[in-house]
This record gives sequence, structure tokens and C-alpha cells, in this order.
Amino acid sequence: MIDTERLLLRPYEPGDVPAILALSADPDVRRFISNLPDSEEGAWTRVLRCAGHWSLFGFGTLAVVERASDRVVGEVGAGFFRRGVDPMLDSVPEASWLFSSDGGGRGLAFEAMTGLLRWLAQATPHDRVACLVEPVNLASLKLAEKLGLRRIKDLSYRQRPFVLLASPARPPAGAAPAPR
Repeated sequence: MIDTERLLLRPYEPGDVPAILALSADPDVRRFISNLPDSEEGAWTRVLRCAGHWSLFGFGTLAVVERASDRVVGEVGAGFFRRGVDPMLDSVPEASWLFSSDGGGRGLAFEAMTGLLRWLAQATPHDRVACLVEPVNLASLKLAEKLGLRRIKDLSYRQRPFVLLASPARPPAGAAPAPR
């Protein structure tokens, strides 16, 4: 679990199926993410997939719970999704996020992703993350850049245009600082 000022980031639980379906039904979420579950079975499979990722890799997707309301308002994560569109994307954790309409515009995504990326840097050996964002998803492009991810290149995924962004690689622990 990851605690931030207003949020608790925790693994999905079996009781989160209704929250996953509510997020998936949100038109603002669906506008940019097409592979969301639309049934209880699909939401249950998402819970299991997320648990499996944590089991295999020691990191994955987390439910974002707003402390004030005790509601799941989104999810954040990092994973190996093996999209096969770029070797770099398949070799580093892919950062991901989605937030409900009522969770947007309040800095919750930045707060949650900052907490997740800080934890990932401390708890895993991975020295960078990458993400795919549709060029029309201006809010996610802005968030990625605010998080320190930089545009690498444009590419196509599932016959749609995407931007590949990545964080700079961290120097290995104990490495000499780069010359100025």
C-alpha cells in the first residue's frame, strides 16, 4: 500500500468489482481506454490479472482510494504489457493511470502517480518507466510530462496513433554524478 496526502493506493480486492465496472462505464475514461471490462466477469478477470502481475513481478496496478470519500476514484500502475510495438516499451515497466470524471482536475492523478513512481524507484531495480498516450489525450500528455516523462517517438498501436514517452534512466546506485 502507498499512502499519499489524500489517497490510499492499494491492490485491487474481490470487493472492488463494482468500482471497476463504474470506472469502466465512465464516458471520460472510455474515451481513451478501449479495453476496459463491461461485465462482472471482465471486472473479475481484471482483479485476477492485477493480482497475478503483482505475484510475478512485485509491482502492478493499484486501486486509488480517495480518503475523504473512501471511494475508488481511479487506478495507477506499472506493468509489463508486452504490446510488441517498441523494444524499449517492452523492456521497462509501462506506467498507466485512469481516473473517473469526478476524480479529474484536482491533482489526484499527479499525486497518485508521484507516489507510485517514488515507490517503484525505491522498491524495484527498474531505472525508468515508459508510457503510451494517444496524441489527442492532452490531459495525459500533460501529466506524463509533469511526471518527468519525455516524448521518445510517435508510433501506431492497434491501428491508432500513440506517443511513446519515457523517464530518463536513473544512474546506478553509487555511480559518480554526470559531469556538468
